[in-house]
Amino acid sequence: MNRRHFLVLGFCIFPYTAEVLAVDFRKSKPLAWKASSIDDAALALYGREKFATIQKSTAVELIVPRGIVRDPENIPVTIRSALKAKTLAIFQDANPKSLVAVFDIHEENVIEYELPIRMEFKGTVFAVVEGMDGKLYYTREYIEVLHLSCMGSGG
Repeated sequence: MNRRHFLVLGFCIFPYTAEVLAVDFRKSKPLAWKASSIDDAALALYGREKFATIQKSTAVELIVPRGIVRDPENIPVTIRSALKAKTLAIFQDANPKSLVAVFDIHEENVIEYELPIRMEFKGTVFAVVEGMDGKLYYTREYIEVLHLSCMGSGG
């Protein structure tokens, strides 16, 4: 079978596969995106019962730049974990809204994400993995951001 025909056939048979597999957390958990504190955002995203299971874990690796970040508009963040997971969420405490991103993870997926984030001020980034066991695992890293203000000279 010609590759193009195979791809077209695949799209005809499974036109909504990606939509079925993805979870739109902006629609299903809108309060999480409006929360200004990490605790409020995590509570809105996971609920009180699940949030009570949160524990720090060395199985979640968060890699951020060391030293002072000079470009607060483009801070590279890498998250890795060998945990079997349902979701991965990224939070920060430097901007007005705490929740940065949520990824729906399928059982066989490898958790290794790299993305740029924006932070207005220095602060802490948290990565929270919801394990297949229903518990929450997190790690955190502090990021120092260079904040330059406009300085005018009187003259």
